[in-house]
Amino acid sequence: MGDFEVPKFMVKEEIETLLYSPEDIKKRCKELGAEIDAAYGKLDKPLIIICTLKGAAVFFADLVRELHIDHVWEFMSFSSYGTGTTSSGAVQMVLDLKMDIGGRDVLVVEDILDTGNTLKYMIKQLYAREPKSVKTVVLLHKTEMTIPGISAEFIGWQIPNKFVVGYGLDFAQKYRGLPFIGVLAPWVYKKQDKVADGSILNGDVTLPQSNSGANSPLPP
Repeated sequence: MGDFEVPKFMVKEEIETLLYSPEDIKKRCKELGAEIDAAYGKLDKPLIIICTLKGAAVFFADLVRELHIDHVWEFMSFSSYGTGTTSSGAVQMVLDLKMDIGGRDVLVVEDILDTGNTLKYMIKQLYAREPKSVKTVVLLHKTEMTIPGISAEFIGWQIPNKFVVGYGLDFAQKYRGLPFIGVLAPWVYKKQDKVADGSILNGDVTLPQSNSGANSPLPP
């Protein structure tokens, strides 16, 4: 499992496996910062970096402090929703940009790329505003889950289809503040009470138990 400590609100057995330690994450953020610096070089105007709330907030905060290129911050938030026991795959924007991105270079910061439905919708929304370019950096990528045609230019790690928490990633709004990234023990999410439509709370929104939203486990 690896050596790690957990806060008093939980027990260590809630984490099945430690994937990345705080030291691993710090090192990878520094490497990603260097990759992004090299990719953009010298820009005429500051790079617009968009943090997708809530999950990417911790990664965003660490990543931008590793950058040497001039940049400004923006924030967006999206939710997906469904009814019954299957997800519609629909996405809606709940927080929009305040800044005009027309003619500007844009970098989207995501915590995890899972199915890619939300990112696909987000990129479409951004390109409708006629930026000069749009690139994406993700800390984690579940490649086996992602729909065709969706990827990221900068990727921290590719991971298997496991329910991961910590470093901004949550289950039912819990675990975001953990300094490491670990696999959540299945007994934790299997014991959760269902809401009225048969779903479980996962991340920022209510997601169906039988389909995968952002960072959701597949059914057995």
